[in-house]
Formats: sequence, structure tokens, C-alpha cells
Amino acid sequence: MKRVVDIGSGAGRGSRGFTLIELMVVIGIMGVIAAMAVPSMLGKTRDERLKSSVRELTGFMSYARSEAIRSGQIHLVYVGVDAALGPLPNFNGQQADAVIVNDGFPGALLQNCRIDPTEIVSSMIANPGQALGAPPVVNLGVVPAVVIMPEDLGNAATLATGSTFRRTDGTQAFWVAFRPEGTAHSFDNTTPGCNFGPVGSGAGAFYINNGRKQFGIALRPLGNTRVRIWEAGSASWSI
Repeated sequence: MKRVVDIGSGAGRGSRGFTLIELMVVIGIMGVIAAMAVPSMLGKTRDERLKSSVRELTGFMSYARSEAIRSGQIHLVYVGVDAALGPLPNFNGQQADAVIVNDGFPGALLQNCRIDPTEIVSSMIANPGQALGAPPVVNLGVVPAVVIMPEDLGNAATLATGSTFRRTDGTQAFWVAFRPEGTAHSFDNTTPGCNFGPVGSGAGAFYINNGRKQFGIALRPLGNTRVRIWEAGSASWSI
């Protein structure tokens, strides 16, 4: 004969509902967990934005070099400002963070080391969708304690501003030229046309960070690049 157990209608200690205090405690715990998770998620988003910008800027310089070799025309890369230290042209309604310019064949009439609108090959925006006046997610510069990259043959004195590139007179630049041979050259346009430095004078690096992580993109004398990340724990650069 089977034994029937009457579980009743839910009465008893084990089936009672949550009290208001218990619900408040649970909600409070969930709020704490969410508060801890949000900064971590935001940090990861900022890190991904930085990595994306590093890849894009590295690709910019590699592409400019390869196009100079392919086409036989001088290609210029500007980061942050033009050669007169003015803002770069707008791109899709936002100021570009970097541009590639096809400046034409060496010695041609319009080969002037300037950003002529019809010569812009590509534009880069490191902080897309950024609200007006908001601090940038990706910064040109270095976080505290960072030292110059081993491959960086540029001007260490200007490291803090994020660019160790030089003009032909040795002062700071935020740009570099690739000639048809694929070599990196310093330049300025303070005289009519272009004033180029010798082969290898375009060696230097751009340093970008998001306040948490730091990357460096070094350009070697013959035009190839090397990317490193700063390891704060060991105070050194790693690949």
C-alpha cells in the first residue's frame, strides 16, 4: 500500500516568501556587483579602442610606404596637426586624427608637402562619436614613467608630447614623408616646395595611450615599423 504524503498548501517555514528586508539586501548586493563590473567593462572598452587606434596608425604608416613604392609618388603621414601646426581637415563631420596624403611625383608642380584636399588618400579618427568637449579616449602622449622605445631614433626630448619625429631643422614634427624608395624622411614646407631631410631622417615614433595602457609605434630609418606596449610592472617595453 502506497503512503501518501500531504505537502499542504505551502504553509510552513520552508515555503515562506522573501521579506522586504531580504529583498532589499539582495538588491543591494546586486547593485554592488554591478558597480564593480561597470568600471571593468568600461576599461576593457577603452583598451580595445586604444588597440584599434594602434593597429590603424601602424597600418597608416605601412600603407603610405607601400603606396609610395608602388606609385613612385611621395606619400605623407600627418598625425594630430598639419605642417603649419594647424588642425587636420574634417572627416565625416569630425576632425581627423591622422591623414595620408599622396603629394605626387618628386619635383612635380603640386608636390609641396601640404595637405591639398584632393590629395588626401585616407583619414583616421581615433575617438569616433566623442561628445564635444569630452576628454579623448585615445591620447597622443605618454603616461608617467614611460621611457623612449629601444627602436626609437627620434628626439627623446619631445617624448612627453607623443612624437619624437623631427623637421629638417631638428625641431619637433608630427609628420613623416615616404619617398618612392620607401625610405622615411623628415620634411618641412617653410620654403617653396618641400625641404626633405636625408635618408633615415624620418626615424621616430608616435606614443599613444588611454590613461591606463601605453603603446609606442616606432618608424625605423628604412621605413618599417615596430609596435611595443609599456609594462608598468617591469618599467620596460615589450613586444
